[in-house]
Amino acid sequence: MTVDLRPWKRLLAVWLPAVMACVAVMALYVWQTSESGGRRAQVRGQIDDLESEIARLDGLLMATTTDRDRVAEIERQFSHLYADVFGDLNDRLTDILRAVGSATRNAGLLPDSFAYSADEDRGTGFIRFGVRFSVDGEYGQIRQMLAELQASPEFLVVQNLSLSGDEDPVSRDLGITVSIATYLAEADEQQLRRLTGGIKGAAGGDDG
Repeated sequence: MTVDLRPWKRLLAVWLPAVMACVAVMALYVWQTSESGGRRAQVRGQIDDLESEIARLDGLLMATTTDRDRVAEIERQFSHLYADVFGDLNDRLTDILRAVGSATRNAGLLPDSFAYSADEDRGTGFIRFGVRFSVDGEYGQIRQMLAELQASPEFLVVQNLSLSGDEDPVSRDLGITVSIATYLAEADEQQLRRLTGGIKGAAGGDDG
């Protein structure tokens, strides 16, 4: 059987461009839907980039949350120090004297009258409040008293110890003048004046 191709040849200019266009469209479709190139590969690459960016942002969010929690904890601790540990003289004086009384009483000592002092600490901006008293007792008793004072939740610092008399050669008792200090965030000026005569001078800063 012989096929007459002459009609196809005469219409070659009509059907050949259509066939070529169809082949080109099919090739483009195959390329775009392939795994190695085209639109699918481009979309997959974009998805990978977005997933990487999401992972990076998640890491930043976690780090930021951790930093925010740390800042909040530091602020809470500073608030606690300012309000509860240092606080106001009017709120703390009774507790300070109670801590001194407890330390001396547990050591079997009896303090005499208290003397107070106040200085402004330029380094911290707080008021350094001092308490001075004298006790008579044996070395072991004085050590116990000092240990309790330094362990007090009232943040008491033993600043100075001085012999207020000669050691008793018979009883081995010592007369000791003890100076302790703490820091106050606030203090009523009238109350300070009644106790200490007012703030006597500045401490810290350039003067050391």
